[in-house]
Amino acid sequence: MSPDLARALRAAVDGGPDDAPFDLATLTGRIRRRRTVRAGVRSGVAVGAVGAVAIGAVQVGSRDPYSALPAARADAAPGTCGSDIGLIPTADPPTVGLLTSPYGTTDLSASLPAPGTSLGRYLGRTLDPLLVREMPPEARAAAFATAVRYASTALADAQARRDKKASGSVPLSPGQLAALDRAVEAARQELEQAEESPYITGDEGSVTLDGLDDPRTALLVTHGGTVVATDPAPLASGTSHWFASVQQSSVTNLVDTELRTCASPGDPGDVPLPAGEYAVYVSYEAGGDRVAAGPWPLTLLTARSPSEAELPAAFPADAVPLVGGRLLAVTPASGGWDVEIAVDGDDAAAVALRLLGDDVATASAIGFTHEGRVRVDGWEVQVASSTSDDGEATVVYTIRPS
Repeated sequence: MSPDLARALRAAVDGGPDDAPFDLATLTGRIRRRRTVRAGVRSGVAVGAVGAVAIGAVQVGSRDPYSALPAARADAAPGTCGSDIGLIPTADPPTVGLLTSPYGTTDLSASLPAPGTSLGRYLGRTLDPLLVREMPPEARAAAFATAVRYASTALADAQARRDKKASGSVPLSPGQLAALDRAVEAARQELEQAEESPYITGDEGSVTLDGLDDPRTALLVTHGGTVVATDPAPLASGTSHWFASVQQSSVTNLVDTELRTCASPGDPGDVPLPAGEYAVYVSYEAGGDRVAAGPWPLTLLTARSPSEAELPAAFPADAVPLVGGRLLAVTPASGGWDVEIAVDGDDAAAVALRLLGDDVATASAIGFTHEGRVRVDGWEVQVASSTSDDGEATVVYTIRPS
């Protein structure tokens, strides 16, 4: 579907235009869940004492960080906490995949992501990949049919408006009549394009299709082959976005999984996963059987010690908590401050934003654009990923009075 057709369909549904209905940043903001942001270890970081930049350590109560993980259990049912991931048959071929979306992906029409590609290195304990699934043939057919139906409705409405105004008691000028005729012709061309288009894109904000949010899909996080964290309903919230063509069709959802230990007998779980190497699988039903696709490797970073660098006394540390790391620069500017902190992790900017409030509305900032803007306690704070002159990954804050 061309952008013009997408615009026409949205106008038919919503009664208004949308200049960029399917751009990725808008999609992210549209489908991102509102969630309660957890402070301290729940976000994987903490704010140190006034005047110091610190990163929160995950307290595990042992010299062995993995002692916090659920133990392997021979009696655990497949896919449950403590079970062996090998108990679930491997999907062959897989019809789902995970994409390292929040950190640079822009092509939603790509083939299913193959297992083995790293999801990244995370400082926080929130996993935000794109879950990509093959679009069921019936849903693909329905998407094309719905697009044609909406374009037909738009044409009928344009023709009705033209006929009503042309036959009204107030005569139309040649220019007014020509404008109505152009609207009818544009709608006619959109219908022809919908009928002939080799592909279509959409989301539930424009066209709703049944069966795209499969409640049987789950995310399983493993360590050493043992399931240590689960998200039994990653598709329960959020909007499905799809791309469909004759050769290839996919449905994409931005999922939002807290990386916390699952509950097992005698252990309530809900502890942030310690730093280390993990593997993520997608479990789903295929042909009546439960199968698993994966693994997608995931690295959780070790917490760093507080920086010895001190912030100026005038810096609003209580109002503007900073992500932990090595303070490179803090400079007064335009009544506020410019700050740069060297911090590792693909999600460093996301972690920095989560520290600034309990509900970051600019979700696209957390993900695809690596930057965002938040207002907190009299300050407007812009956060962006950057790179220092020495090539270190950094988070840059632009803090100004609001």
